[in-house]
Amino acid sequence: MRTMTQQHDNKLKVDIYIPLDACTCVWDDFMNRMFEVLTPYMKKIDYKTKNLNSEEARKLNLHGNCVVIDGKMKFNASYLLKKELPNLLKEKNLI
Repeated sequence: MRTMTQQHDNKLKVDIYIPLDACTCVWDDFMNRMFEVLTPYMKKIDYKTKNLNSEEARKLNLHGNCVVIDGKMKFNASYLLKKELPNLLKEKNLI
């Protein structure tokens, strides 16, 4: 039997960077489009919403709304994420 930590560690890490200190009108459409792609895989991913205006985002050299997978792969368009997400999940043996 796996522990909660092991289950959590086996998921694909998805960080969604948006300007949390800005009006929702700046990022709500982006979030809606990204969640349309992510929703079918919610049990296989571990996602967090993070502030685009943060030191962490600056270290990743992010300049706009963005989804970062496993701290490396960056997606700023939902169609690109939709194309690659199944492949990334297969690489981790999650699908």
